[in-house]
Amino acid sequence: QQQQQQQQPVEPELPEECDIVVRLAKALSSLYKEVHASVKDDVAEAREVFAAPELVLEMFMQRLLEQNVQAALERLLLPAGPGMAALAASTNAIAAVAAAPSVDRTSNPANPTLRERARERASSIAASLSGAPAGSAGSGSAGGAAGSGGSSSSAGAAGSGGSFSAGGRPPAALQRQQLRLLAEAYSKTQRLALNLERVVRGVAQVDVLSMAEGLWPALLGSYPAQELAWLQAAYQDEVQLLDSPELNLNFCLKLMAWNAEATARALKLSAPPQAARNCRMLFHHLVAAAAAAAGGTTGAAAAGISADGGEGSTSGGGSGVPGAAGAGFAPTAHPGCLLEHLARHIIGGVEFSLEMCSVGGGSSLGGLLSKMGFSSVSRASASQVAGAFVGDKIRKALEAAHVATQVMAALQSHYSGTVAPAVSGSVAELSSASSALLALIRAAEDSITAVLSKSVDTFMTQMERVLTSEQRRSDFTPRDDTLSFDKPTAACLLGTALLAALQDAAIATLEGPNRQQFLAEVTCRSHQLLLAHMMRYTYSPAGALKWKKDVNEYAEVLASFGVPSAAEDMGHLLQLVNVLVVAPESLLGLVNGSLRMAHRCAGCVSLGAMPVQFEVQHCQPVGHAGDDAARSVDLVDDFPWLGTQ
Repeated sequence: QQQQQQQQPVEPELPEECDIVVRLAKALSSLYKEVHASVKDDVAEAREVFAAPELVLEMFMQRLLEQNVQAALERLLLPAGPGMAALAASTNAIAAVAAAPSVDRTSNPANPTLRERARERASSIAASLSGAPAGSAGSGSAGGAAGSGGSSSSAGAAGSGGSFSAGGRPPAALQRQQLRLLAEAYSKTQRLALNLERVVRGVAQVDVLSMAEGLWPALLGSYPAQELAWLQAAYQDEVQLLDSPELNLNFCLKLMAWNAEATARALKLSAPPQAARNCRMLFHHLVAAAAAAAGGTTGAAAAGISADGGEGSTSGGGSGVPGAAGAGFAPTAHPGCLLEHLARHIIGGVEFSLEMCSVGGGSSLGGLLSKMGFSSVSRASASQVAGAFVGDKIRKALEAAHVATQVMAALQSHYSGTVAPAVSGSVAELSSASSALLALIRAAEDSITAVLSKSVDTFMTQMERVLTSEQRRSDFTPRDDTLSFDKPTAACLLGTALLAALQDAAIATLEGPNRQQFLAEVTCRSHQLLLAHMMRYTYSPAGALKWKKDVNEYAEVLASFGVPSAAEDMGHLLQLVNVLVVAPESLLGLVNGSLRMAHRCAGCVSLGAMPVQFEVQHCQPVGHAGDDAARSVDLVDDFPWLGTQ
């Protein structure tokens, strides 16, 4: 089950005939094939007509790309073009089908199916992409295409941030489709440029690939701001679907899958000098707080400040904000980057679990006993009440700690497999990404420690309440010396039931060192609590035997925790209980004679709470030493953007 939970969630893909991006990409490929075929004839003609065709072919290729290819791309990618219109219509239709799955859209012949509508839209767009017949590209008849699309609209593309409309934020699904189409168009254009370069290679040396690259700055705009905008929109939509603020592993895995998708596109769409920086921005990106507040998501990305080790230092590529640090603008995480999303979810989930893990109200054992209608305490009723309390207060907190550990393990795997290879081309970007990862790991360690410590405190507070409220002085000074010693006291029944329920919860939720340290701390503090509890009462010989029965019950449950020190600690406590059974006139000779344990027991008993440090599993960041990852740090100082909401 745990292996299934840690698998990356795979979203179902649309059939090819329903995927408008695939169909639009195929239409562009068809146009490019016609261009490629016509260029072959033109190059052959230029070889025969011109004695030195190099300059002629270079000018020809430049004009071909600007008038035919650029015109087709603008029709496909600009906000006002038919490609974006078809993409928006298809996305809306798919959303409508998903929102009303029970509607039968095939029974009415007048109502076309989603597949038919997608095919009709893609067919109409395929004809409109070329503008003019592609077969006449070589003779210069593509001027009409340039006139209808034209290079004059390039400024509009750049001003609106590439393929995104400036009139408001599109839905996350549409943004994702636009990015997919952008990547598909880029790949097919690069393939066309390589094919054209091969065609002219035997006649002239023309760098068609560089010419094709010159078409994209206007179309890409402020990339990767588009990726960050989509990631933020998708995150916000997904948050609305969560049932509660509890930590959710599948939600975090989905965020990592989206980041991997965006990183793959960034590697494709970014120029080599900017690829590492853009991929790092998708993973971790600090911006000036004032710029983020004024410019929104896109403006924040355009005014990005990268951080190396959590300090605001501008990175290369012109993305820095000069003077931001000097103006007193505290850097904050861009709302679209992965670490910001994970930090918000983890910190929010931890805070929620800490709020839930509090003693009081109807969930205390006293309240639960009356609420569940038990007039007396038996093993069955104690087990039910203890299970209800641990399940309501403790188990959720333990689950939060376990999920946080799983999330950090998955994040490190994502970093090693996706992020580190993408940013490895720049030492500065790799250092910045790994430092941010380490800071989040430290913050997660602090959060997990806080949750587990709070769980122990809450449990021990409830244990003390049970012993104080349910234990009677008459339990240890009974009037009837013939009473039975087979049944523990009511306080013992509830206390042992609590310990057993806690052990079940720890086994079900925690693993490895976290579970061992958690149970060891509970064992240690339970021993101290029982010792302090024993000191509050006076005992008759019969009452001492009753207390010994209780201690044996506690020892049996604690022994099942598997903590090495449990047997020794409880054995010393039982030796002290044996002293209570002895008649007062025989006590001194017994202690100094056969037992000889007074000083030894006194030395091993400590009433003060021992500090505990929980170890976070699988949280060793790549490229960092273990002692550095385990040291205690302040969450806000080392990771300032965690506190920004």
